Amino acid sequence: MMETIRNYLESMFARLPNTPEVIRAKCELGQMMEDKYTELISEGRSDNEAVAQVISEFGNLDELGEALGISQILHDQRAAAISTRQVTEEEANAFIRDSSLCGLIRGLGVFFAIISASGVILASAAPESDSTYMVAGLIFLFCSIAACVALCTYSTLRMGRWSFLKYEPCSIDYSTAGMMNDARNRLHDTIILQRTIAVLLLCVCYVPLVVLSMLNTGDEDIYSLIGVVILLFLVGFAVLILISSAARESSYVRLLRLNSRQRMEGHYYKEQDEVYYENPKLRAFMSVYWPTVTCVYLIISFLTFAWAISWIIWPVAALINTLINNLCGTKREG
Repeated sequence: MMETIRNYLESMFARLPNTPEVIRAKCELGQMMEDKYTELISEGRSDNEAVAQVISEFGNLDELGEALGISQILHDQRAAAISTRQVTEEEANAFIRDSSLCGLIRGLGVFFAIISASGVILASAAPESDSTYMVAGLIFLFCSIAACVALCTYSTLRMGRWSFLKYEPCSIDYSTAGMMNDARNRLHDTIILQRTIAVLLLCVCYVPLVVLSMLNTGDEDIYSLIGVVILLFLVGFAVLILISSAARESSYVRLLRLNSRQRMEGHYYKEQDEVYYENPKLRAFMSVYWPTVTCVYLIISFLTFAWAISWIIWPVAALINTLINNLCGTKREG
């Protein structure tokens, strides 16, 4: 039952600044609660009765603030808490669900964008006198692009209701932060497996194209075209996995970043800060960077039909993004 008392103690101090005075007060109060619990147990009280009485006597920091020497800190914290929105456990779980779903939806949208030219590529092998295949390929192209736009738009609109997490001062309580941190740790191995599968798909996506190209005879290049289509599907599926897995993990990161490092809330995300651009023009450009890369990729691919090599735009874009972040961006706490 002491674990219950310790958890309650953590929640009492979670919103206070991480200073030597607060740490000392926390340790002092924790010792007082432990001594009282031991005393009650020795008197023959049950565990539940002892815990209830300890919390009843020592569970109000406002009453103990002066004795612990942190009354001024408590006053300042109450004033700061007025402007901070507390995200509930239900809201946190709903945000995780929406982020995971919208990540999958965005991944499907990008998947359709990548494979959109498959029909046109295959139709190009049909006889010029038969336009049926080309019409079917164009229909598939336009339907895929429409699906991409619709899915990405729906995902953006659905996640719009959570914009306050980024633009308003928010925090989550100690127990919710602990649950999110544990869930993220459990998810870690799954994320690693998904990303490994995606990387393997990107590494072997050329194999079907090479093998099928060897089967070409004479002027017929149907096997090469089939190989290109398979390549597009493999790349699209890999990108789908990467986007959906990243969205799920980043949802936990967003919640864990809500808690300030200057307070004792715990379980905040320590590994990476958000990148911020001081230049407003660069900030505006980077906000549309990846959609622009997608448009460039599609335009170049449609104009040149060099789908087998145009995918190189993505790793080059990722390299440029990293360089811009390192040279022009500043890291700050999310």
